[in-house]
Amino acid sequence: MTFMPAKFDFHTHTLYSDGASTVALMVEAAEARGLEAIALTDHGFELSMGIPREKLASMLRDIEIAREDAGIQVLAGIEANVVDEWGTIDVNDESSRKLDILLVSIHRLGRARNPTEIARDYLMRATNAIEHHKFDVFVHPFYFHHYLAPHLLPEDLEDFVRLAAGHEVAMEINIKYRTPDEEFLRLCLREGVKLSVGTDAHTPGEVGRVDWALGVLRRLGAKREDLILDSFLR
Repeated sequence: MTFMPAKFDFHTHTLYSDGASTVALMVEAAEARGLEAIALTDHGFELSMGIPREKLASMLRDIEIAREDAGIQVLAGIEANVVDEWGTIDVNDESSRKLDILLVSIHRLGRARNPTEIARDYLMRATNAIEHHKFDVFVHPFYFHHYLAPHLLPEDLEDFVRLAAGHEVAMEINIKYRTPDEEFLRLCLREGVKLSVGTDAHTPGEVGRVDWALGVLRRLGAKREDLILDSFLR
C-alpha cells in the first residue's frame, strides 16, 4: 500500500515557553501550510525556559480561542521534562488532565563521562518515565546533543521499543534534529509503536515543514495507520 501523506505537526513552541510567537500565529501558519492538525506543546514547568505553572490557564484559553477560529484540529499540549533518574516528569496528573496531548522529553542527564554512559543514563530515564507515567509521545528519542542510539546494544533498543508498545507511547520523528534513524523507526513499525511527526517549531515559519519526515515514512513503507494522528482527529 502506498503511503498517504498525513500532514500534521505535534511539537511546537510559543511565547509561553521559548518560542517566538503567539498561539494564534502558530495556528494560522499551520492552516496556511495545509496541515490536518497542530499541537501547541510548550515546555514543562521545571525547565528553565518552560511555561510558569500560573500561566497554564492563560495558555489553555489562548488555544481554545484559536481552536474556535481554526479550520484544522488544534491540540493543547505540553512537552514535559524528565527531571531525574527515576523518570519523574514535571507535569502532574492534575495538569495533564487539562491537556489534549502530553509529550515527554529529556533535556537533563547526570554526569556520565563517555557516550556509552550518557546513552545508558538516557535509556534508564526514558524507560522509567514510560513505566511510571501515562503520556502520548516521547519526543526527539535518543537525542541529547548528538544521537545516542548507536552507543546502545540492539537488544536494549528492542526492549525499549517493546516497552513503548505495551504502554501505547508513540515515538516522534523530530525534524529539527532529524532523529531517530530509520533503523530505529523500522523497529518501531515492526513492534507496533505509533509514530508522531514534530518540527519542534519555535516560529511560524518553521510550523508544518514536514516534507523530510514524509519522505522518511515513504521510504519505510509506513501507512497512515502507523501514525498517531487519527487518534486525535475529531
